[in-house]
Amino acid sequence: MLLRRITQHIQNQNWFAVFLDFIIVVVGVFIGIQVANWNEDRAFDKLERDYLVQLKDEVAHNQRVTENQISYVKAVIDAGNRALDFLENDEACTDDCAALLVDFFHASQFWGTPRTVTIFNEMERLSLPRDLDTRKSLRRLYRFLGGWESVNLSPPAYREQVRGYFSPIASEALWSKCFYIPDDELEELTFDCIDDLKKVNVSSMLQRIRQAPDLGNQLRYWIGQNRFALNELPDARRFAAAAMAAIDKELEK
Repeated sequence: MLLRRITQHIQNQNWFAVFLDFIIVVVGVFIGIQVANWNEDRAFDKLERDYLVQLKDEVAHNQRVTENQISYVKAVIDAGNRALDFLENDEACTDDCAALLVDFFHASQFWGTPRTVTIFNEMERLSLPRDLDTRKSLRRLYRFLGGWESVNLSPPAYREQVRGYFSPIASEALWSKCFYIPDDELEELTFDCIDDLKKVNVSSMLQRIRQAPDLGNQLRYWIGQNRFALNELPDARRFAAAAMAAIDKELEK
């Protein structure tokens, strides 16, 4: 319709009408582009907001994992200290032999529950959030959480060596009842296998463990790694709190 009208105006040499038609076309195109951009911006704003809501849940979940990790690492250290004390003295175990073997087992543990980074990685791919201070706060948290593989998230040499001294029956008891995963995710270390261990010759295993070459040095190293983790991991609380505050501020806009 418009094209036909423009053609008619040209044929009639009505240049003013042609000019008006041209303005109408340009304005129409401009408005169409602006509306499309506005709709696109609205859609992207909604996308960012939806991701921020999901990211808040992810940060909360990871903080729950970190809190459990702090307790877990403390249990590893406590068990390691009791095991190391046995290695460094000449006293034979008496009534506490089964518990002491559990200590050697717990001291060999390392954290195996991964944190969730799916939402954060997807937002990084999309360059979200757009607020640079918020993105900086989130990166600080996730980089901190991702830096523990070389500290205490990989199995130590002590783990394989000490477990080589456990009899198959003792290993079965240790793996059956001396750790607990209450929610199918977060692991807790327990001593519920002691009664089963009392049925095997724990004293002979402990004696061989005490005579194991270099085991003490490996255990000291692993205790040291976990002590470092125990000192540093609480910083995750501060980083997580800052990230949560930044997310909340974005969601309030």
